[in-house]
Amino acid sequence: MKKALKVLFAVMIAALVVSCESTNVGDGDPNVAKGINAWNSRGPEAATAYWTDIEEPAKQKKYLNYVNVFNAGKNALDSTDGVKNSSKLISASNTALSKFKALDPALHLPADVKEKGIDLSVKCIDLLLSSENVNDANAMYTQSVKVYGKSDKYATVAKEIDVCKQIEAKRKSILEQSEKLNEIEDIDERISQLTTFKDKLGDYDGEISSIIKNSGVGKTAGVSAFERRFKKLNQDIAIQLEGAYRDKLYDYKERIGEEFARQMVAKENGNYKLEEILAHYQSVEKNIDAIYAELQDFASKHKQNVDQDIIDEIAAQKKDLSAKIAQINKEIATEKEIASRGKTVMPLMIGLFNPAPGSTAESKKSRPAKFSGTKQKKAEYWWGMVSIPKGEMNDLVITLKDNRNVRVFNENTKSGKMIEKNNLKDLVSRSSRVGNSWPVLNAGSQLKGTNYFFEIDKGKTEDYSGEVVVYSSFITRMR
Repeated sequence: MKKALKVLFAVMIAALVVSCESTNVGDGDPNVAKGINAWNSRGPEAATAYWTDIEEPAKQKKYLNYVNVFNAGKNALDSTDGVKNSSKLISASNTALSKFKALDPALHLPADVKEKGIDLSVKCIDLLLSSENVNDANAMYTQSVKVYGKSDKYATVAKEIDVCKQIEAKRKSILEQSEKLNEIEDIDERISQLTTFKDKLGDYDGEISSIIKNSGVGKTAGVSAFERRFKKLNQDIAIQLEGAYRDKLYDYKERIGEEFARQMVAKENGNYKLEEILAHYQSVEKNIDAIYAELQDFASKHKQNVDQDIIDEIAAQKKDLSAKIAQINKEIATEKEIASRGKTVMPLMIGLFNPAPGSTAESKKSRPAKFSGTKQKKAEYWWGMVSIPKGEMNDLVITLKDNRNVRVFNENTKSGKMIEKNNLKDLVSRSSRVGNSWPVLNAGSQLKGTNYFFEIDKGKTEDYSGEVVVYSSFITRMR
């Protein structure tokens, strides 16, 4: 009997404590407390009868709105019945969590709502993991446990998230390492390091397999998705390695172009002896042949990694440049004929085949041929060679630092009298002139061969300088 009385007394004390706690909820307002008790014992709608009696308008609005917030969250859950679309399910789950999170902590969710919310969260976490979105999956898991409470239903997805995090962390670590290797400036060293790194990827695959095996969750859709993503690293590193080999090939290509553009030691007024010009281009050709031999040796050692199309492209470039050099050598072989042409611009040959590296206008503008004069007493004459592919409407443009007059001709202009005597046609399109730039539009059609000749008229000063450039379209660029 005494034992029974003790139990009854303890129950009464507990009830009294709960009653006191309930009365204190809602900053002492009895209507708030009664509403909360009604919500937790009979459901959210039951609280409305008490909260409508709250005298303070702002407080009344706040608590009555909790019913609306709850209904919005419940409606979000109910909207997923029969839905299979992943995006809609995830959106609804996030909406429900957001609404329920906004409720006062003293307000409890009905058991059926919590269970439905947990089931939807678990389903959506799986969907997020299977789409390789571990961050959102983890965020939903954390929020769901906070809103709906702990449950055994989270056990599997919690392990899945942990495994996927480990796999993703390992993947990012490996990517960071490979990206650092990709920043190595020495291309040969970069190729060597990336090759060694790629060979080690098999060891990392073993580590991931071990993580999955020891996790106890097996290869779920989410875990399998992250495992597949990890194994794509082999492809990613292979692409980086291909890029390194491609960079090496383009390095050879650029070296050949740089060698072709190599200029002679500067001389005042371009006063080069023909023997010097001939020797220069012979050395250029020799060096190009040496670089090409290096390229062929590299390609033979890395046949499986070298893009044959690039090799063919470089071979065609080398062949084209060699032909141009042979033409230059031929042009400067006859001293008597060359001496009548005037001064020689350098480099002698220009064209879009050899633009300045790194220029944003690589495909639109060639490197310039330079010329300059001092103590000019009368008109002076210059000549050079130009490379314009057949059918290309490229423009030849001569630009000076001052506004003295320029004329361009097909024929030899060493003698000013010859120009007037033979009534030589000036090829400059004066209507298209821009500032001190004198264009020969569609030069490939206007020039009879590869040579061009131009006259620099006297100016206000005795000194002048300028350059000759080939544009893909001078008019378009100027506009």
